[in-house]
Amino acid sequence: DKDALKVGQRLFLQNCAQCHGSDARGQRGFPNLTDNDWLYGGTADKIVETLRHGRKAAMPAWGEALGDQGVKEMTAYVLSLSGRKVNDNDAAAGKAKFGMCAACHGMDGQGSLAHNLPFGAPNLTDSIWLYGGSAGSIEQTLRQGRNGVMPAFKDTLGEDKIHVIAAYVYRLSRPDEAK
Repeated sequence: DKDALKVGQRLFLQNCAQCHGSDARGQRGFPNLTDNDWLYGGTADKIVETLRHGRKAAMPAWGEALGDQGVKEMTAYVLSLSGRKVNDNDAAAGKAKFGMCAACHGMDGQGSLAHNLPFGAPNLTDSIWLYGGSAGSIEQTLRQGRNGVMPAFKDTLGEDKIHVIAAYVYRLSRPDEAK
Protein backbone atom coordinates (compact mmCIF):
# COMPACT_ATOMS: atom_id res chain seq x y z
CA ASP A 1 0.00 0.00 0.00
CA LYS A 2 1.64 3.22 -1.22
CA ASP A 3 -0.07 5.38 1.40
CA ALA A 4 1.17 3.15 4.23
CA LEU A 5 4.71 3.31 2.82
CA LYS A 6 4.51 7.13 2.77
CA VAL A 7 3.46 7.08 6.41
CA GLY A 8 6.30 4.64 7.09
CA GLN A 9 8.75 7.00 5.42
CA ARG A 10 7.51 9.92 7.53
CA LEU A 11 7.80 7.87 10.72
CA PHE A 12 11.26 6.70 9.65
CA LEU A 13 12.40 10.29 9.14
CA GLN A 14 11.05 11.24 12.57
CA ASN A 15 12.43 8.27 14.50
CA CYS A 16 15.25 6.57 12.60
CA ALA A 17 16.98 9.09 10.34
CA GLN A 18 19.06 10.54 13.18
CA CYS A 19 21.15 7.36 13.13
CA HIS A 20 20.50 5.75 9.76
CA GLY A 21 20.33 8.98 7.73
CA SER A 22 17.39 10.47 5.87
CA ASP A 23 18.27 8.25 2.90
CA ALA A 24 18.56 5.18 5.20
CA ARG A 25 22.08 4.51 3.89
CA GLY A 26 23.53 4.64 7.39
CA GLN A 27 26.81 6.10 8.54
CA ARG A 28 29.82 4.90 10.49
CA GLY A 29 28.46 2.63 13.21
CA PHE A 30 24.88 2.66 11.90
CA PRO A 31 23.85 0.12 9.24
CA ASN A 32 22.74 0.91 5.72
CA LEU A 33 19.13 -0.26 5.46
CA THR A 34 18.94 -0.13 1.67
CA ASP A 35 21.46 -2.81 0.69
CA ASN A 36 19.86 -6.07 1.85
CA ASP A 37 22.89 -6.88 4.03
CA TRP A 38 21.47 -7.61 7.47
CA LEU A 39 23.13 -8.45 10.77
CA TYR A 40 20.01 -9.95 12.35
CA GLY A 41 18.02 -10.90 9.26
CA GLY A 42 16.08 -8.77 6.82
CA THR A 43 12.72 -10.49 6.91
CA ALA A 44 9.72 -8.39 7.84
CA ASP A 45 9.45 -10.30 11.14
CA LYS A 46 13.11 -9.66 12.03
CA ILE A 47 12.76 -5.96 11.24
CA VAL A 48 9.67 -5.76 13.46
CA GLU A 49 11.56 -7.62 16.21
CA THR A 50 14.46 -5.15 15.96
CA LEU A 51 12.14 -2.14 16.08
CA ARG A 52 10.12 -3.60 18.93
CA HIS A 53 12.95 -4.76 21.20
CA GLY A 54 16.03 -2.94 19.94
CA ARG A 55 19.47 -4.52 19.65
CA LYS A 56 22.58 -4.51 21.77
CA ALA A 57 25.73 -5.46 19.92
CA ALA A 58 29.16 -5.94 21.39
CA MET A 59 32.53 -6.88 20.00
CA PRO A 60 34.99 -7.54 22.81
CA ALA A 61 38.37 -5.83 22.84
CA TRP A 62 41.16 -8.26 21.93
CA GLY A 63 44.10 -5.85 21.94
CA GLU A 64 45.51 -6.98 25.26
CA ALA A 65 45.08 -10.68 24.52
CA LEU A 66 46.54 -10.43 21.01
CA GLY A 67 49.28 -7.87 21.57
CA ASP A 68 50.48 -5.50 18.86
CA GLN A 69 51.81 -8.19 16.53
CA GLY A 70 48.70 -10.33 16.99
CA VAL A 71 46.44 -7.38 16.15
CA LYS A 72 48.49 -6.78 12.98
CA GLU A 73 48.23 -10.47 12.03
CA MET A 74 44.51 -10.72 12.77
CA THR A 75 43.87 -7.55 10.77
CA ALA A 76 45.70 -9.06 7.81
CA TYR A 77 43.65 -12.25 8.05
CA VAL A 78 40.33 -10.39 8.35
CA LEU A 79 41.21 -8.27 5.32
CA SER A 80 42.18 -11.41 3.39
CA LEU A 81 38.72 -12.89 4.01
CA SER A 82 37.22 -10.26 1.72
CA GLY A 83 39.88 -10.78 -0.94
CA ARG A 84 42.11 -7.86 -0.01
CA LYS A 85 45.85 -7.97 -0.75
CA VAL A 86 47.77 -8.49 2.50
CA ASN A 87 51.05 -9.88 3.80
CA ASP A 88 50.61 -13.66 3.43
CA ASN A 89 52.72 -14.46 6.52
CA ASP A 90 50.71 -12.09 8.71
CA ALA A 91 47.43 -13.47 7.33
CA ALA A 92 48.53 -17.06 8.01
CA ALA A 93 49.47 -16.16 11.58
CA GLY A 94 46.13 -14.37 12.01
CA LYS A 95 44.24 -17.36 10.65
CA ALA A 96 45.86 -19.53 13.33
CA LYS A 97 44.39 -17.19 15.97
CA PHE A 98 40.96 -16.79 14.34
CA GLY A 99 39.43 -19.55 16.47
CA MET A 100 38.80 -16.94 19.15
CA CYS A 101 36.59 -15.07 16.64
CA ALA A 102 34.79 -18.11 15.25
CA ALA A 103 32.25 -18.40 18.06
CA CYS A 104 30.60 -15.24 16.72
CA HIS A 105 31.78 -14.87 13.12
CA GLY A 106 32.01 -18.60 12.24
CA MET A 107 35.22 -20.37 11.20
CA ASP A 108 34.59 -19.17 7.65
CA GLY A 109 34.11 -15.55 8.79
CA GLN A 110 30.64 -15.33 7.23
CA GLY A 111 29.01 -14.02 10.40
CA SER A 112 26.28 -15.09 12.74
CA LEU A 113 23.42 -14.83 10.24
CA ALA A 114 25.05 -17.42 7.96
CA HIS A 115 25.21 -19.80 10.93
CA ASN A 116 21.76 -19.04 12.39
CA LEU A 117 23.25 -17.42 15.47
CA PRO A 118 21.20 -14.68 17.17
CA PHE A 119 23.76 -12.00 17.93
CA GLY A 120 24.54 -10.02 14.77
CA ALA A 121 28.25 -10.66 14.20
CA PRO A 122 29.01 -9.28 10.74
CA ASN A 123 30.11 -11.19 7.69
CA LEU A 124 33.84 -10.54 7.30
CA THR A 125 34.02 -12.00 3.79
CA ASP A 126 32.14 -9.22 2.01
CA SER A 127 33.06 -5.59 1.46
CA ILE A 128 30.46 -4.07 3.80
CA TRP A 129 31.97 -2.56 6.94
CA LEU A 130 29.96 -0.92 9.71
CA TYR A 131 32.97 0.89 11.20
CA GLY A 132 35.16 1.12 8.09
CA GLY A 133 37.16 -1.49 6.21
CA SER A 134 40.62 0.04 6.40
CA ALA A 135 43.41 -1.72 8.27
CA GLY A 136 43.33 1.12 10.81
CA SER A 137 39.59 0.71 11.45
CA ILE A 138 39.90 -3.05 11.86
CA GLU A 139 42.88 -2.65 14.19
CA GLN A 140 40.88 -0.17 16.28
CA THR A 141 37.97 -2.61 16.49
CA LEU A 142 40.29 -5.43 17.54
CA ARG A 143 42.08 -3.29 20.15
CA GLN A 144 39.11 -1.47 21.66
CA GLY A 145 36.06 -3.53 20.76
CA ARG A 146 32.74 -2.00 19.70
CA ASN A 147 29.38 -1.46 21.34
CA GLY A 148 26.25 -0.68 19.42
CA VAL A 149 22.75 0.00 20.66
CA MET A 150 19.54 0.23 18.70
CA PRO A 151 16.79 1.47 21.04
CA ALA A 152 13.54 -0.40 21.55
CA PHE A 153 10.50 1.41 20.19
CA LYS A 154 7.66 -0.80 21.47
CA ASP A 155 6.72 1.60 24.27
CA THR A 156 7.17 4.82 22.31
CA LEU A 157 5.70 3.93 18.92
CA GLY A 158 3.31 1.04 19.51
CA GLU A 159 2.64 -1.95 17.28
CA ASP A 160 0.86 -0.20 14.41
CA LYS A 161 3.62 2.35 13.80
CA ILE A 162 6.30 -0.33 14.21
CA HIS A 163 4.67 -2.42 11.49
CA VAL A 164 4.38 0.56 9.14
CA ILE A 165 8.05 1.50 9.64
CA ALA A 166 9.06 -2.15 9.23
CA ALA A 167 7.20 -2.34 5.92
CA TYR A 168 8.97 0.81 4.74
CA VAL A 169 12.42 -0.45 5.80
CA TYR A 170 11.75 -3.89 4.31
CA ARG A 171 10.84 -2.28 0.98
CA LEU A 172 13.99 -0.08 0.98
CA SER A 173 16.21 -3.11 0.45
CA ARG A 174 13.88 -4.63 -2.14
CA PRO A 175 13.14 -1.90 -4.69
CA ASP A 176 12.19 -4.45 -7.37
CA GLU A 177 9.23 -5.62 -5.28
CA ALA A 178 7.71 -2.13 -5.51
CA LYS A 179 7.19 -2.49 -9.25
